[in-house]
Amino acid sequence: MGESRILVQNFYKCGLKMIYWGISNFFLGGNMSFLCHLCKSFVTNNLFIHRKYNSYFSGKLFATTSFLLQGILFTFFIDATYGYGSHYRLSDKYKHLEFIGFDRDLESVNNSNNDDKVYHLNFSQISKYLIDNNLIPISGILYDFGVSSHQIDNFRRGFSFQKDGDLDMRMDQLQKLTANEVVNEYSEDKLINIFRMYSEDKHSKKIAKEIVNSRPIYGSQNLVEVIKNSLPKQNPIYTNKTIRRIFQALRIEVNNELYEIKTSLESIKNLISKDGVIVCISYHSLEDKIVKNFIKEISIDCICEPKVPICKCNTRQEYIIPKKRKFVPTDKEKEINSRSKSAIMRYAIKI
Repeated sequence: MGESRILVQNFYKCGLKMIYWGISNFFLGGNMSFLCHLCKSFVTNNLFIHRKYNSYFSGKLFATTSFLLQGILFTFFIDATYGYGSHYRLSDKYKHLEFIGFDRDLESVNNSNNDDKVYHLNFSQISKYLIDNNLIPISGILYDFGVSSHQIDNFRRGFSFQKDGDLDMRMDQLQKLTANEVVNEYSEDKLINIFRMYSEDKHSKKIAKEIVNSRPIYGSQNLVEVIKNSLPKQNPIYTNKTIRRIFQALRIEVNNELYEIKTSLESIKNLISKDGVIVCISYHSLEDKIVKNFIKEISIDCICEPKVPICKCNTRQEYIIPKKRKFVPTDKEKEINSRSKSAIMRYAIKI
C-alpha cells in the first residue's frame, strides 16, 4: 500500500471534516501555520492544500496545491499555466521542489521573472517536452484552466465584452485563427454547433443567424450589439449571461481549449511519480466535466460487473482521490474576488 493511500486513510480516521475545514479556511488566504499544525497533528507525512488569493498577479481565485511527503525525493513540479507567476511563487517556499512553468500566452512568458523557468507551449505539448528533455518523472502538475484576469483586462485582445477591442481571443498570439475569422467566415451551421456545444445557450441558433446576416462585424462591441439584437426583450442580467457564454464559446473554438485539456491530461498521467499529484482548477462546466471524468477513470480499481462476487478484471488502480471530490471558494472569497465564483478544484494522488 502506497504512502499516499495511508495518508488519505489517516485523514479519514483522524477527523477528515476538521482538516477540510482548515483547508477551506486557508483557501481564503488563512493562517498557514495553523493548517500545517493541523495536518502534522494527524499524519506523519504532510499534505498541504494551499489556495491563495493574490490580487496583484491576476485578481482571481488561486488554488495552489503542494504535496510534501516525508521520505520522498521530489524532482520537478509543473505549473502548466504560469500566467503572471502566482502559483509559481510556491517555489520560493518549497526549495526542494524544482518548478518549471509553461504558458501558451507569449505575453506571460515574456513578462516572467528572470529567475523563473518558463516556456512557451500549449498544454498538449508539455508531456513531449518533459520526455524529450529527460525531465521525468515529475512530482506533480497544476492546471489553472480558462482565461486569466490579465487577458480579460487587456481589452485589445478581445476576451472581454465590457469594452471595445479586436475580435482576437488568441491565447497564443502566434497562431493564425482568431475570433474575427470565426465570426465573419464560419458558416451559420458551424456557428450554431459551436454555440450549442461550448455555450449551451438556448438562443444559439438565433444568434448564429443574426451574426451571419450582420457581417462584416468589427470589434467586440459590434459583436455585443449583434448578439443583443438577436435576443428577446428580457432582464439585462440574462442578456449579459448569454453574451458571456457566446464569448466563451468563441474563445474555446479559437484556442481549441477542450482538446488541449483532454490531450494534456491523458499524456501527463503516466509521467507522475509515486505519491505525485495532478491538480486541476476549472471555471465552467465543460472544463470540469473533462477533469471529473478523467479523475474518475484513473482512480477506478475494478471494472467487473457489480454482480461478480470476486474481482477478475485485474484492473490496477493508478490514482486515489479524496473523499471530498471537489473544492470551491467560500462566500467570503467570492465577495473578495468575484471572478472566483465558478472555480472548482479537483486533484488525484498517484499510488
